[in-house]
Amino acid sequence: MTAPRAGRVNNLHLDDLLPYLMNRLTARMNQNLAEDLRKRGFTFQDWRVLAVLAAHEGASLTQLAEAAVIPQPSVSRLVANLARRGLVARKSGTRDSRLVHLFLTSKGREIYTRMLPLAIAEYRAAMKGFRPREYGQLRGALLRMMQNRKVRLLP
Repeated sequence: MTAPRAGRVNNLHLDDLLPYLMNRLTARMNQNLAEDLRKRGFTFQDWRVLAVLAAHEGASLTQLAEAAVIPQPSVSRLVANLARRGLVARKSGTRDSRLVHLFLTSKGREIYTRMLPLAIAEYRAAMKGFRPREYGQLRGALLRMMQNRKVRLLP
């Protein structure tokens, strides 16, 4: 009996696993974007928070943490830092003052608008050569995988 080929576990090669490939791709894209953001004085986590709030004004800390894929204690610190910098505003809920809704300030929206082309450029580089039909199939497959694992999208 011969030893399994390097990288194989029970006849399954690591590169056959979609989560592994998705993680590697996402990590590389995030690293590339993080480098561009760092040159402008921001972190990748700043981008995540601002991007989620740009798309989901009024999100709670819990919703923001889930959508940004950042642990809630870290999101709380990030929001506090962004609020000190005048990029994010907190507003207490009308029914429950313990519930805090988060919004971009005009300065936060301006910064997000300057960050957005960097993210779009990285996205377009990764999607180079994809036809609209291929994009639709890939998006559909990813959404189905998310549904299978009960990953919720914000409304």
